Amino acid sequence: MGKPSRAFRWGLVAIAVAGLAIRLTYILWQRAGTGLNPALGVVGGDAFFYQKGAWLLPHHGFISPEIFLRTGRVVPSAEHPPLYLLWLGIPSFFHVVSPVADMVWSALLGTGTIVLVGLLGRRLAGSAAGLVAAGLAATYPNVWSHDGFLTSETMALFTVTLTLLLAYRYWERPTTANAFAMGFACALATLSRAELALLFVLVALPLVVRNRTRPMASRLRLLGVVVIAGIIPIAPWVAYNATRFKEPVYLSTGFGVTLASANCKPTYFGPYIGYWNMQCAQRIRDRYVPERLDQSQQDPIFRRKALDYVDAHGGRVPVVVAARWGRITDIWQPWQQAALDFYPEGREKWVANTSLMMWWILLPFAIAGAFVLRARRVPVFPLLALPATVLIAITLTFATTRYRATMETVMCVLAAIAVVSIREAFTT
Repeated sequence: MGKPSRAFRWGLVAIAVAGLAIRLTYILWQRAGTGLNPALGVVGGDAFFYQKGAWLLPHHGFISPEIFLRTGRVVPSAEHPPLYLLWLGIPSFFHVVSPVADMVWSALLGTGTIVLVGLLGRRLAGSAAGLVAAGLAATYPNVWSHDGFLTSETMALFTVTLTLLLAYRYWERPTTANAFAMGFACALATLSRAELALLFVLVALPLVVRNRTRPMASRLRLLGVVVIAGIIPIAPWVAYNATRFKEPVYLSTGFGVTLASANCKPTYFGPYIGYWNMQCAQRIRDRYVPERLDQSQQDPIFRRKALDYVDAHGGRVPVVVAARWGRITDIWQPWQQAALDFYPEGREKWVANTSLMMWWILLPFAIAGAFVLRARRVPVFPLLALPATVLIAITLTFATTRYRATMETVMCVLAAIAVVSIREAFTT
């Protein structure tokens, strides 16, 4: 892959600027003054953790903002992996602490994602596909709306797209430096959302091991480079947590609460099967979780109670998992899912509905784009690793549209490849 042409570079810059304008317009027009959740009028859930946590980060480190603001106590927290909180903490270190400022700061990261999508599309299928992919990433609500929510999806979108770009660079030139860059990017993705640790297994491992142009000893050496590169960013977080918690914490302490909110009567029976219910986790907290325990000690209690419910209702599990898959793909209950994206998730109704309609427009093109790449003998499995990761994650937890975010840039790239291929077929 040679250097991008001047036309591509300027086209990508123009698309990125337009994408930033869309994000800023959305933030200033719709999100400013909403409390981050127009359905509730308050800051809640993950947005609360990230916004308030970022403001407290320079003074207290990674603590529970909810407990600190309610009681004044400094309680160590690792509810989520740290990367997005570190990003939001940068303005806080300069005493810039407002929701709008944090959203604008996130929009800058989202604009970086547009650029990465364009570069990935170009690397896979040429400049035209790169520009179309960037244009889709700039205008697709399932990509840009996260910047106004202050949740980790903004960082996850950036890091997974970076990982894919570096993975295909490694595929073209399997050097030590490119193996290191790919492993480092996988680690950054893992530090943005815990389930993205699967990228080491689903992307990096097969890319290295399947390269039969190199002897096995060379492949094992490169695999070691990937592992070392992955350890370097993650190890400080694990070591830091070892000084704060009584039990080991590798990435986060939020899995137990997530399981508890996903495995209970309201999510196994009735109209919201496959979704989540925070009251289920709260009931476990109130009855079984002593407040004196730290998060590393509380998390196993939530997990045990959730798994007890799964064991007691094993016959319902296949139905529940099918509902989760149907929800995440918008095959089952799509309009109810869009309504849930408004309340309780907090998207504006027009954003939720537009996102749903664009998903259905892009989906067939994305499927076609995967076949185009396969016909061109370009490995498709790194791209398909993201949908696989999403399906694995929601199989274990629950289905909400924003959990699909990590595959949305893949949708843009594959759909762009199909669109450009169709255009070329009709013009030749």
